[in-house]
Amino acid sequence: MITRADKGNSIVILPTHQYETKIQNFILNNFRTATTDPSNTLQAQIRQTVRDSKTLIPKVSRWKYTNRNPSAPSIKRLIKIHKPDQPIRPVVNWRNAAAYRLSKLFTEKIHHIALLPSAFNIKNTQDLLHKLKDTPLFPNHSLASLDITNLYSNIPVPENKTILTNLLKHELVTPQTQKELLKWYDVITGQNYFTHNRDIIFQYDGLAMGAPSSGLIAEIIIRHIEHTYLPHVARKHKIVNYCRYVDDVFLVFDSTHTSIHEILKDFNGLHHKLQFTAEAEKTTPLTTLTSPCTEPPLTLKPPYTESPHSQTPSSPTPPTTPNNTNAQQSGSYSTDRTSTTSNMSNSSKN
Repeated sequence: MITRADKGNSIVILPTHQYETKIQNFILNNFRTATTDPSNTLQAQIRQTVRDSKTLIPKVSRWKYTNRNPSAPSIKRLIKIHKPDQPIRPVVNWRNAAAYRLSKLFTEKIHHIALLPSAFNIKNTQDLLHKLKDTPLFPNHSLASLDITNLYSNIPVPENKTILTNLLKHELVTPQTQKELLKWYDVITGQNYFTHNRDIIFQYDGLAMGAPSSGLIAEIIIRHIEHTYLPHVARKHKIVNYCRYVDDVFLVFDSTHTSIHEILKDFNGLHHKLQFTAEAEKTTPLTTLTSPCTEPPLTLKPPYTESPHSQTPSSPTPPTTPNNTNAQQSGSYSTDRTSTTSNMSNSSKN
């Protein structure tokens, strides 16, 4: 079997039975198998949803958001040669799925209606280097990367819907528009299947791999967790910089105060469905990546004014202020969205 590697633009050659075993191991851990293709049934559901969306979709445009001849999404597999045991990375082609066009429209509407807090997101490598350049670094600082394991299949769909609902309310979206968007959410997240070797594979939970909306939906809960819990974790472990690109996290922390193992333990306690793996620097001193510092190191300043709370890693409690208590407990964002960006990007001296 000849296939592509997940990274590095490389080609992988391996025995066919080994390739198929990797696929079967992946499917057995996350999915169930059926023999009936539900595409036509789901197409009827999409048509009805589009007809009911009188606020968001004009009547003359309804035809744009249904696939005339839908079929089950197909899967191909890339080999993660940079990971132990070389597992597969599934890549699902969703273009012929019944919900493909509605999924794209959902993403566009949410981007336009509800602005998510994005203080910790990076766009590319240059953006990361820019943030590093602005971070004072000392010999006691170490860098590490965290990776969210199987991100899409572990997103809690019902909990995410609650967060989205509160976000729409916070943005003062009209009740009818909220109703239509949340119906789209249910329909899109319910179409979670693909075909492999003539079998129809249904995912037990999480988001559909390959769906245009899955990246945005995953961001909703990840940014909510960051906005709610990260300030406490940053104070506890003296994390001086935190950046994330999709499911990859980059950290700079004081290694004389904590260890990557302790940080990983707390991150894995943020949500029972979202688990991280870690990789720390091994040889290169972090200070060689930038010019020497002449100022004291800086720490992340949280977007809250209260004293640090005593939280356990396995069940963190959101920081509490009069302005955000009810909102955060119900799964919504703080009303002061700008405070996260300004305070977490600016640091205060120790």
